[in-house]
Amino acid sequence: MRKLLLVLVILLTGLPALSRHIAGGEMYYEWLSPGVGNTSMYRVTLRLFRDCQSSGPQLENEVVTAGIYEGTNLRISLTLRLDGGVRTIQLNTGTFPCLTGAPMVCYEVALYTNVVELPNNEQGYTISRNGCCRVDGITNIGGARSVGSNYVTKIPGTGSLALGHNSSPQFLLKDTALVCTRKNFVLDFGATDPDSDSLTYVFCDAYGANSGSNNAQPPNNLTLSSLNYSTPFSGMSPLGPNVGINQATGIISGVAPDAGHYVVNVCIVEWRGGKPISEHRKDFILQVQDCDLIEADLPEKTIQCDTLAVFFSNQSLASGITSYKWNFGEPNSASNLSTSATAWHQYADTGRYMAYLEVTGPRGCVGLDSTLVLVYPGFFPKMEVIGSCVQKPYQFNDLSTTKYGSISSRCLLYTSDAADD
Repeated sequence: MRKLLLVLVILLTGLPALSRHIAGGEMYYEWLSPGVGNTSMYRVTLRLFRDCQSSGPQLENEVVTAGIYEGTNLRISLTLRLDGGVRTIQLNTGTFPCLTGAPMVCYEVALYTNVVELPNNEQGYTISRNGCCRVDGITNIGGARSVGSNYVTKIPGTGSLALGHNSSPQFLLKDTALVCTRKNFVLDFGATDPDSDSLTYVFCDAYGANSGSNNAQPPNNLTLSSLNYSTPFSGMSPLGPNVGINQATGIISGVAPDAGHYVVNVCIVEWRGGKPISEHRKDFILQVQDCDLIEADLPEKTIQCDTLAVFFSNQSLASGITSYKWNFGEPNSASNLSTSATAWHQYADTGRYMAYLEVTGPRGCVGLDSTLVLVYPGFFPKMEVIGSCVQKPYQFNDLSTTKYGSISSRCLLYTSDAADD
C-alpha cells in the first residue's frame, strides 16, 4: 500500500507575538572529566528556539542562567553564554507542489553553554532554566494568555549510577514539523546518546516557569509545576487521542488535531544495565495549520460480501485535487478505468483484485495509493431465536451461511427497550 506522505521539517512559525517569542527548548549536559577531589566536570547547554516573526527579544540578547539543584535546594547559579551565534532556518513551502495554503516557515535556534564542577553525590542534580514568554495562543493550555517555561534535565548520582559517569542524550535537530489539520503525519523525535545507553520515549507534562522574567535568577527552591492543560489534552496526550509516540524510536505519528499551537514535551528515560538511571526532556511547540495535502488515500482492504459491484472513493478530504485516475485491477473489463472522483465497478467474477487511484493537484503534484479488493458475494447472515417468555432462558442459533470460505467469528449484541413487566 503506497501513500503520499508529506512532512515539512521545521519548528514553529509565523506566530504573531510581542514579547512572547520562545518556541521551545532543551537543556542537556556532557560529562567532561574528573575534577579536583571527588568531583566531575560537566558542560551544560541550553538549546533555545525563537519564533522568527516575533518582535520580542532577540536570542543574542537572551540572559540564560541555569539553576543546579541538589534535591530541591539551589546549589549553583550558572550563567550560560551564547555559543556560535544564532542560526536561522527558513523553509520555502512553494517548493512542495503537494502542499496548499502553507505560510512562510521560519525559526531561529541558539546554544548557550558553560562548564561547571560538581561534587559527586548520591542523589544527583537537577538542572533547570526558568523563562517567561512562550508564544501566545497555545491551543492545548488553559488559563493565561501567555505562559512561561522551565527546561529541565537530570544528572544521576551514585544512588542510581554507582559506577561510571553520564552524559545526557541529545534530541536530533530534526526539529518539528508543520502539519496540516486532520491529516496523517510522522515526526522523528529520536535522540542519540554518547554513552550508548538504551532510550525509551514517552509524552510527559511540560513545566511552567517559577518567574515572570527571562532575566530572573534561579529560585532558591526548585519547583516543577506542570502546565494547565485544557480538556481533552494532557501532558501524556498533548495532541489528542489520535496521536501517539513510539516508545522505542521516538517517532510521533497519527492524525493531526485542529489548527493551533500545541505544547508537546517528550521525556527520555536512560537505561543502563537494565536499570533506569536518568530522565531527559525536550519541550517544543507544534504548529498545526489549515493547510492541505494533495494525496490519494485508500483503505488497505476493500471487502465486498453482497454483490459483485464495489464502490470506490478517495478517503482524503483534499480540496485541491484536479483529476482522478482509477484502475480497478480488471484489465479485460471495458469499464476498468475511470476518471470520476467516486466510482462503482462491476467485477465479472469473484476473486482478489488490486485497485489503484492516482490523483493530481494544481501544480503537478501526483498522489498514488492502492487497495486490495476482495469480492466474494454469498454471505447471508441469519439468526434463529427460540423462546418468548420473560425471565425464561432464550436460545440463539446462528444460521448464517457463506458461499465462499467459512465464518471466522461471531458476536452477539444484546439491547432492550422493554418495560419492567
